[in-house]
Amino acid sequence: MNYSRTIPAILSATIALSTIAPIPVISPQIALALTADEVKTVVRAITVRIEGPKGGSGVILEKKGNTYYIVTNWHVVDKPGDYRVITPDGQSHSVYYSLIRRMPGADLAIVPISTPQSYPLAQLANSPATPGKKAIVAGWPISGGSLRQPIFLATEGAITGRQTPLQGYTLVYNNLVRAGMSGGPVLDDTGRLIAINGIVKLEENSDKIVAAGIETNTFMKWRSTVSLPLVAQSPTATTGPTPVNNSPRKTASAIAFTATNTLKAPSEVVSSLSLGSSYFATGNSNGTVSVWNLPGGELKSTLRGHGEAVNAVAMSPDGKILASGSDDKTVKIWNLETGAVARTFSGHIGAVSSVAFSPDGQFLTSGGWDKTIKIWNAKTGELVRTLTGHSGLVNTVSISPDSKVLASGSKDGSIRLWNLASGQVIRTIGGKNLSVLSVAFSPDGKSLVAGNSNGTIGLWNAGNGQLIRRLSGHTDGVWSVAISRDGSTLVSGSWDKSIRLWDVRSGDLRGTLSGHSGYVSAVAISGDGKTIVSAGWLGEVKIWKRS
Repeated sequence: MNYSRTIPAILSATIALSTIAPIPVISPQIALALTADEVKTVVRAITVRIEGPKGGSGVILEKKGNTYYIVTNWHVVDKPGDYRVITPDGQSHSVYYSLIRRMPGADLAIVPISTPQSYPLAQLANSPATPGKKAIVAGWPISGGSLRQPIFLATEGAITGRQTPLQGYTLVYNNLVRAGMSGGPVLDDTGRLIAINGIVKLEENSDKIVAAGIETNTFMKWRSTVSLPLVAQSPTATTGPTPVNNSPRKTASAIAFTATNTLKAPSEVVSSLSLGSSYFATGNSNGTVSVWNLPGGELKSTLRGHGEAVNAVAMSPDGKILASGSDDKTVKIWNLETGAVARTFSGHIGAVSSVAFSPDGQFLTSGGWDKTIKIWNAKTGELVRTLTGHSGLVNTVSISPDSKVLASGSKDGSIRLWNLASGQVIRTIGGKNLSVLSVAFSPDGKSLVAGNSNGTIGLWNAGNGQLIRRLSGHTDGVWSVAISRDGSTLVSGSWDKSIRLWDVRSGDLRGTLSGHSGYVSAVAISGDGKTIVSAGWLGEVKIWKRS
């Protein structure tokens, strides 16, 4: 991908460096404000991931010949060893550790890499950052607790002030930052670099968490006094994870939904939901399951029995019982009429992350952090068999409409299709470095949709395992996917806090639902396609009606 073509014209020119000796002061130029989406386009093209004994994020700042210079935090690379820089196109570049340069007195370092590829460079802000102004912080945080999958994230916020310098950190802002974003860029509303993000700490005399960065003028004062090494030979560049084209397809005829109800679950995180005809259930991080009425959203009942967070819920085809999977390593079956636990399945040696009933009601499947899938007799509770083969935790399971094929998606990057009756592997799909977070069969069973940790969605031919198309538009992991009963509309929920509606046949984006304040972790669509329910962090549950 030619990333220089994705940057708005006002920022298309990069910083030209005739030498890699000490650089002179550059005359300021007028910079115009951009939209938040335009700034995110800019920041994605200049933000790299750094992997090695430690690791984090970095910014492409300078170039001389085939040598690029990445600015990052010293604490990202302060442990000697083998490091690699993953550029925005997914290429992985070796680092000569001896060539890394540390800035004295500040938590900054310059990491040289060599590549013939062409990448845009960060542009420096014309003036110091001003408190109250907008800021966007970007980087590659680690996703989903034990999932440990790097995902690109760019968050919006504002500069709140300055602090007494601490290892060079002066600029303070209120953006959400997560582990792995150290060394990433802080841009102003013109898409120009104002600081290098690095630390998160408690505000003085408060329990409020704030982030801080090292301003570019601090770095440039040092940079103007030193010469940087050239990489004599190009270390081998290898293809890393599939690059993400986050430019969504052109919106086709729009599907309009309006949020009619916003509910508050009894926990800070709602990890899952399952939708019936007249009610739906949510799995909550406090160990409860909430059952809500439709369409009004009144709380019908609260199911208590799990000792830890409920990660997954699934209603039986007749809507009379509910299955739930928990961090307490158990699967529970609930009678929805009485709210009582009908039985408890034990056998997983790690958290249960996903559950699914077969459409014929005969089997219940569960996937877990122990890298296994278990098939249970839904009527008797007997363990029928345990499926092994994934090398990473199993994030998601789904069963085909004819109850013959089980699909599982894993942190190992693969989707496995299993014969539900025999437990034999039919085929393995994918196998890349992208964690598969969610899967769902189309109503005819011929296609399989998979949400990935990098924000893309794959539509696969379930019969031959071939990729039909890849949908791009989300900017964070897609934790939930659902297809309407008529097979025409795909609904996806992401940690970018949005829900997107796609035309399954064409792959066109047909709508985006915004309004969640936290990450969206679960979505479902009703049988008639007129109601969508979404849930996620901050305990938010929303009911959407087609306009």
